[in-house]
Amino acid sequence: MYQPIFKTTARVVRLLEDVARIREQIRSSLIRVPWVPTLVKDAMARAAWGSTTIEGCTLSLEAIKGLMEGKEAIGYPDKHIKMARNYLNALSWIQKRENAKKIIEGNIFQLHKILGEGAVDEGPVGEYRKVDVRAGLHVGSPWKDVPKQTRDFLKWLNTAASELPAVFSSAILHLRLAEIHPFRDGNGRVARIMATWELYRRGFDTLHIFALDEILQENRALYIKNLQRVQVEGQDLGGWIECMAETVLETLKRVESRILAFGPLVKEPLSLTVRQEKLLQLLRERGKMGIRDFARAMRVTTPGAHYVLKPLLQAGIIEKLGTYKNTQYVLASVK
Repeated sequence: MYQPIFKTTARVVRLLEDVARIREQIRSSLIRVPWVPTLVKDAMARAAWGSTTIEGCTLSLEAIKGLMEGKEAIGYPDKHIKMARNYLNALSWIQKRENAKKIIEGNIFQLHKILGEGAVDEGPVGEYRKVDVRAGLHVGSPWKDVPKQTRDFLKWLNTAASELPAVFSSAILHLRLAEIHPFRDGNGRVARIMATWELYRRGFDTLHIFALDEILQENRALYIKNLQRVQVEGQDLGGWIECMAETVLETLKRVESRILAFGPLVKEPLSLTVRQEKLLQLLRERGKMGIRDFARAMRVTTPGAHYVLKPLLQAGIIEKLGTYKNTQYVLASVK
């Protein structure tokens, strides 16, 4: 049976402590939030955008949100639209199976079929490859070994893995599927969505509001490098687990930021950009700021700072104090 070997560093322990603390704060905060369904949809869109963009999909986050609302994605390649739709369908599939006690071989085939139909370069979908493959510097397992290695791994996942924190088992699941590379194409998407499903199954993300793939996409070079350190350079799994723990922590911070930014103020929150999240974080830390303070902190022009600020003012999330040159901005909830 597969058995992962890794060292748990003091940093990983601290990351797990931070993850537990922020996750609990989020759970407490959601008691007073009336728009959790909107947060779930937002997380689905961000996950689909992140995972498919890593694979070359060109749809914007806004375009993917449009697909969820029944709109057409105009001007994008058909294959890219299919890739995004498929990922959204796969997310719905795992959400309906959040309480699955086991993950079986057929589940992996089914997810690959959902993700890959019309959206992979090389088939077949829903069954193991029968050729050897290479992904960048990484050489997948010999094709004849793929079925046995996958079954051995699933045996570990459904037994011994339950003794590990969910962040660990999710990270190892992600890595091991990427190592084996069971299919001709679409392995990355399968590995990432399986890692998300593991967090659902283990009760870590019971509301489905965490989008790890968004963070992986934003740090794609580091993500790939950490995979290579294990797959190609043979380094200890501990570094990969630390990388994924950091990803989970950043994901939780993003969610907490969105919740704290709006709280009970609005029924339909904005889809925050990274700069808007940074702006709100600055206000939480400093209390009051002027437009030039924002511009300097975010390294944008003054008109650029106004552009970031305007939707937040219109939504009533930020309020303006004073007039003209003395204008300052504050979070509406801390005025």
